Amino acid sequence: MSKPKAAEIWLVRFPFSDLSTTKLRPALVLAVHREEQIILGIFSKIPPGEWWETWILVREGHPNIPTSQLLTNRLKKDLCN
Repeated sequence: MSKPKAAEIWLVRFPFSDLSTTKLRPALVLAVHREEQIILGIFSKIPPGEWWETWILVREGHPNIPTSQLLTNRLKKDLCN
């Protein structure tokens, strides 16, 4: 099995809040150190209510992201904090 490298997108099992089950979701690998990885979850649905201060909304048409790489608005949740 291959190992994750920084800047790759992997499918990761994220647990629900109550830890009853998990859901497979994409995540960006930010850094790898031996057997530990720091990842950033990528989510397409924007939750209602207030955002956490660690969330970043990336809109379609953002000048730093080519349109071919971003089909819809994406919400990236910082899972490191």
